[in-house]
Order: sequence, then C-alpha cells, then structure tokens
Amino acid sequence: MAMKEQKKEAIRQQIVRAAEIYSRELAGKTFLYVYGQEYFEVNFMSDRFLHLTGVESNLSAKDFYKKAKSKKLDEKQFYFTQNHSHGTAKKKLPCLERLPELTTTMVCILKELSTVTIKYTLGVTNLEFTLGLTEHIDQNGDKIDDVFLPRTLRVKDDTVAKSADGDIVDFIFMKDASKSTYETLAFEDKGKKVPESVRKLIDPKFYQNESDDESMEEV
Repeated sequence: MAMKEQKKEAIRQQIVRAAEIYSRELAGKTFLYVYGQEYFEVNFMSDRFLHLTGVESNLSAKDFYKKAKSKKLDEKQFYFTQNHSHGTAKKKLPCLERLPELTTTMVCILKELSTVTIKYTLGVTNLEFTLGLTEHIDQNGDKIDDVFLPRTLRVKDDTVAKSADGDIVDFIFMKDASKSTYETLAFEDKGKKVPESVRKLIDPKFYQNESDDESMEEV
C-alpha cells in the first residue's frame, strides 16, 4: 500500500472509531448546559457527524454517518480539499473521539464565537478543543426549535480570545432526545444550586433536597 493510501486508511479508521463513540455516547441524546441563570440545549443529531470530521464526502451527511458507524465507509467515499485537508482531519479526529468529554466535565461556555467564515452564537470548550454550535433551522432559515446543533470542531485555535464573553458551566444534564424531562446529571459544580430557570426541564430529584433545605432555613 502506497504512503498516500496508508494515510487515508488511517483517517478512515479514525472516522469509524469516532462514529462508534458518537453513536454510543452522543447520537440521539440532548444535553442541557446550565451556567448561572442561563441555559441552552444541544442535540447531537446523526447528520452533524460529517461536519465534525474535517473531511468532505459525496455522500449525504446521514449516509456518511451510517456507513462510518457500521464500519462500511470506503476510502473512495471521502476526500480532502484545500479547506478540509488531510492535516485538518488528522488534527480534528482525535478530538472528535474525545467529544463526549464536553458533555461530562467542566467546560467553558463561549458566546459569539467568531471564525473566518461564520459567527457561532455559542461554543463549548475544554480549552483543548471547541464545539461551535448553531441554531436548529430549516432550509429557509426559519427556526425549528430552541435546540442548538454541533456545526464545527475547532482544535487549539484560541477560541476564547475570539469570543465576546464566556462562563464556566455549573451543570450538564442529559436525556434521550425523545424524552421531555432530563433525568441524568452528567456534570455538576457541587458548590452551586440548580437555578429556578431550568427546574421545569429536569427531574425534581435534582432540586427537591435544595427546596427542603431552603424551607428549613426559613423556619
């Protein structure tokens, strides 16, 4: 196998591994990020995966993810361009495999994250890599719902300096995308209390004890 083919095969294997992790840990799930009294929700839809790999493909985003997840992605089904080079993919894919870390550990919430091509309303970063988020809109640009979607994965490109503001996350909750209530706590700052603003979205067990404690203090 020629060196060029070996390099592309290595990328293919990384894409397949990343798809397996994305499928197991993120796809079909929605995460609620809470910081202060503010919050937002992120849905890791299956058709978002291709955008995060750093490669181009003639396949639709859904078909690309399906083939990668089933380990049937062929080397001929993805390629590199000037904007999506081999070097870009090589840099992004190890971080894509680690993407679940942004849903289970302390992260920084970035606001108005600017890049050369687009301004992202929100971003989530662990300072090693950053997930840029965009609103969930249809083909006409109309907003579908209030959930945000992953759009780009940036690796060590000074995203904090490129943002208008930032906050440290207090809580991250998780649910199946089909459910209406968040029932899993993925991360918490134990020194913080769940704000009133998100209590309507989460299982009461996450703030019931706090309410009891507050009642005791008032007595």
